[in-house]
Amino acid sequence: MTSDSTPEADEDGAPETTRVAEMTWREIETALERTTTLLVPVGSTEQHGTHMPLGVDVFMPEAIGELIAERSPALLAPPIWYGVSPHHTFKPGTFTVSTETFQRYVFDVCASAADWGIENVLLLNGHYLAQDPELEVVVRELRTERDVEAFHVPLVNLFGDVAEEIRTGDVSFHASEFETSIMLDLFPELVDMDAAEAVEPPEESLALTDYDALGDNEVGWALTAADMAELTPAGNIGDPTVATEEKGEALVEAAVAGVCELVDELESGE
Repeated sequence: MTSDSTPEADEDGAPETTRVAEMTWREIETALERTTTLLVPVGSTEQHGTHMPLGVDVFMPEAIGELIAERSPALLAPPIWYGVSPHHTFKPGTFTVSTETFQRYVFDVCASAADWGIENVLLLNGHYLAQDPELEVVVRELRTERDVEAFHVPLVNLFGDVAEEIRTGDVSFHASEFETSIMLDLFPELVDMDAAEAVEPPEESLALTDYDALGDNEVGWALTAADMAELTPAGNIGDPTVATEEKGEALVEAAVAGVCELVDELESGE
């Protein structure tokens, strides 16, 4: 790295960047005098319909993590790109790993950060709903085995109230109104709205289940690749055509504000 690309420091000598991957170990040492909180974007690389790229579930939490780190004391870890996505393998480009591999990998990443001084870990989950169970287990193990203040942070939980207020589509389950709106706000150049198409799920679902991210899902359930292939030829479930940048901005702000509050309390010791 040349001197022109080295992160500049503020008046106190702290590097301006919060991205761990862009810092030297000495800059990490300095940063740890200010914060012991690490944001870890966790996602997947999987199909997101005909209008969005496969990296949506990582692009979202990483960008939101950067916004959080700009407002609150926290470092931003490199993202975890591969998740538990067997149900999306009916389209090319999707990667998936086993539950056991995923849990062990995420645990080891966070445990290694604890070795160099991190006390609080927030797993910003962009592949929410699908891999919530795995990350809940990782959080428990980090707390019990490594004494780390770990939290699972599914994005949909953070913006759920706002999403309920501003939604115009009846269903947004995958790659539809919510995710497309967030991407229009954060990465509009990666969204092709001309290629977006609505895909309605079955009118009725099983009792205690619902094909909606904000639906009445009272029991745990999962879709297989065969299920998804039957449900959606395009890859999304719901209507991405009603997504807007303005909706995305509201969803992102809700997520950022919520996590900032948690980080600030963690850092203050309250």
